[in-house]
Amino acid sequence: MRNLKRLSVLFIITALIIPSLHAQENAPWRTLFNGKDLTGWKMVGDKGVAYVKGSEIICHRTSGTKEHTFVTTEDKYSDFILEMDFKVDTPGYGGGLLIRCADTPNDCDTCNVRLYGYQIKIDQSARSWTGGIFDDFGHSWKWLYDLKENNNARKAFKLGEWNTFRVEAIGNNIKVWINNIPATNLINNKYGKGYIALKIHSLKPEGKGADLLIHYKNIRAITDNPKLYAKEMDLAPKGIE
Repeated sequence: MRNLKRLSVLFIITALIIPSLHAQENAPWRTLFNGKDLTGWKMVGDKGVAYVKGSEIICHRTSGTKEHTFVTTEDKYSDFILEMDFKVDTPGYGGGLLIRCADTPNDCDTCNVRLYGYQIKIDQSARSWTGGIFDDFGHSWKWLYDLKENNNARKAFKLGEWNTFRVEAIGNNIKVWINNIPATNLINNKYGKGYIALKIHSLKPEGKGADLLIHYKNIRAITDNPKLYAKEMDLAPKGIE
């Protein structure tokens, strides 16, 4: 009888796992970056530099950049699953990935960015909040989900090595993994649809930190019914307005 119960439990677990694995393996991924040029992308902002080399988008921070610069998709996206690899060679270069971002309103006199939206931070400060989510909008900048209580995610980013972001933006729920480590599970309704953008920070002419690079590659997304391919996360969702 015990063996029969064990076999029954094993059968149920297998029946649940195999379809999930099959779905992940056959997910309808779309390549957003062709590895050759910036077809499908555009530059927005000031004098930050981005170029393609060795199948990578390289974002180059330069002195005298008065405002933030963005390498942004030409298309807008609402619900999606996004994956990309990124590498930072040198300490001190913060950056970020924006999702569902839009053009800054013309009447926003205090905004020094051309785009605003959810920013998933690449954070090299001592707090190490890479994978946290920031509301990137002019004078109302604020953290929506930090990593104060997530030591595993704070240790996940590796300087000088390739790292992977996985972002699931489905409805009002945004989940982020950094190197397969759960980082954030945000509930928020502020931004519903917009561009995907790579951010290059501004830098004064005399500022330190010029000529620093972030490399991106293997940028792909699921936009066709992404809910079917969403992953479970053991972080409790947190909402903030």
